[in-house]
Amino acid sequence: MLSGAESTMPGAAPRDLADTLVARYAGFAGWLRANAFGVTSADVAATLEVVQRMGQTDRDVLRWSLRALLCSRAEEWRRFDDLFDAYFFAPNRRKLAENRVGGAGPLSRGDEARGPRDASEGTPISLAGRGDGAAGEGTAANEGATRAESLAHADLRHLNDRDELFAIDAAIRRFARRLRGIETRREQHASLGRTIDLRWTLRRSVSRGGLPVELGWRRKRRQRPRIVLLLDVSRSMSLYSFFFLRLARVLSGRLPDIHSFVFHTRLVCVDEALRDPDPRRAQERLHLISEGWAGGTRIGESLAGFSERYAPRLLHARTAVVIVSDGYDAGDVSQLGDALAAIRRRCHSLVWLNPLADRPGFEPASAGMQAALPHLDLFAGARDLAGLERIFPQILEALQ
Repeated sequence: MLSGAESTMPGAAPRDLADTLVARYAGFAGWLRANAFGVTSADVAATLEVVQRMGQTDRDVLRWSLRALLCSRAEEWRRFDDLFDAYFFAPNRRKLAENRVGGAGPLSRGDEARGPRDASEGTPISLAGRGDGAAGEGTAANEGATRAESLAHADLRHLNDRDELFAIDAAIRRFARRLRGIETRREQHASLGRTIDLRWTLRRSVSRGGLPVELGWRRKRRQRPRIVLLLDVSRSMSLYSFFFLRLARVLSGRLPDIHSFVFHTRLVCVDEALRDPDPRRAQERLHLISEGWAGGTRIGESLAGFSERYAPRLLHARTAVVIVSDGYDAGDVSQLGDALAAIRRRCHSLVWLNPLADRPGFEPASAGMQAALPHLDLFAGARDLAGLERIFPQILEALQ
């Protein structure tokens, strides 16, 4: 295997920090090409944009952002960690990096002492940063308000600060608490109760000349709502998919009736991986099922598979199905429409969240979105925290 140094072309010393960054990450792209990755010049430009937006202070955020961008095949996905470590980390840290499950990067003494901040830190579904603590006590109230307002409208793909991610987690937890409190009241027939089951009593009275000799009773039963998440993890969604996987992980850890799937060219159930309390084991599980991630998209085929294999078991009259996708389908869009129609017949509400929909001038003009819209109860954008805060109450209201 070539080394990072061997893959970087010699040249003049960089004149400033910008030149240093360009040289460093262009060299990394060359390093991947030298190791049989299909990295193009367009990917190099996209890499620099990702580095500028995501920052370099959190190695896990950087690793997973570049992995989502630069890996187009399952084999590249599996090899990326080793190549990333070999290029960016000093040789005396390499062995420690390789010993970590999933190759999440070397541990420092500070990392070992602190331990994970939450159940998802250190995994691809947790983009939790490792920045400093909360803002200092001397922060002015108006500055805090300005920051909160900025955070509410910050694009999810650009968030990498720990406080920003904790704010997103807090919104998800609030949603989970409210969802947990919803118990849809239904009534069922019972031998004893406080309310007469008039319909049952009248039916039984027919054989007795219309006399209500035998009374039927009804009692209340409680049914919690169910949410099924279908998350697009194709290449076009790569900068958003990990944040929505984080949402799925937080909800799965707090609510019993959340079911999560990811799709690209096929559909994969990730319930067990997301519910695993060990973040590194959860990461390893995702590695095993990650073939095809950050590749193409066959939404219709994936949703048809869900409708045939999982919908009869999972969907009922109190289920909300939430699809997160940009709607770009490389497959047959008529199959997408048919699959959504079948899903809609079985569930209470069908929601489609498109991170692109909040952008100025957006029109759902793609063939996939045009096929989907007639079957949806709610179509909304979800590219920032304000969007999530706006959508969560609508889902709750629909389930009550």
